[in-house]
Amino acid sequence: MRKLFIPGLALVLLLAGTAARAEKPPSAQPGFVPLDELSLFPNDQLSTEINLNGAVLRLVAAATRDDPEFSQVMTGLQSINVQVFPLKGADADAIKTKINRAVHWLEDRGWKASVRVREKGEETYIYMKEDGGQIVGLTVLTFQPGEEASVINIAGRIDPAQIGRLGQKLKVPQLEKVPSKGKKPQ
Repeated sequence: MRKLFIPGLALVLLLAGTAARAEKPPSAQPGFVPLDELSLFPNDQLSTEINLNGAVLRLVAAATRDDPEFSQVMTGLQSINVQVFPLKGADADAIKTKINRAVHWLEDRGWKASVRVREKGEETYIYMKEDGGQIVGLTVLTFQPGEEASVINIAGRIDPAQIGRLGQKLKVPQLEKVPSKGKKPQ
């Protein structure tokens, strides 16, 4: 995840200021998870934090019209939020406990687990939120001992078949683990 990079993000953020208009805040979306309220990681120690919504996502969709499928995926999204926390020197057990609390928080609010992987100390949880038969939220929680822990929340109209592609374009490897038709989780 250290290689996470969104090309031209600074330019997009600058342009977003001029494109902003009144719209529902991300927190009003059924697939939105308030990461700050979950307090998984100390904000001042995050190695990566991404908060994209509204106008910024519309600009990304418009800027990628030469790739219609990716542009369509971006058009349906309301927010993308990512937090990555390096575990070196941190209390890994405390972080694992917080991730388990977040898993219960999601389940208590109607999120359904689509993938749970616990292997060699690593943990990956992928949850989806449905509303009216449509996937409106995706949350990925990962824990890699000695390396990092992360949480990703995507709110909006989501086509699971395109999430891996979204992860590749935005260089978010955890999203490549999301299962889609004919593809097994990694």
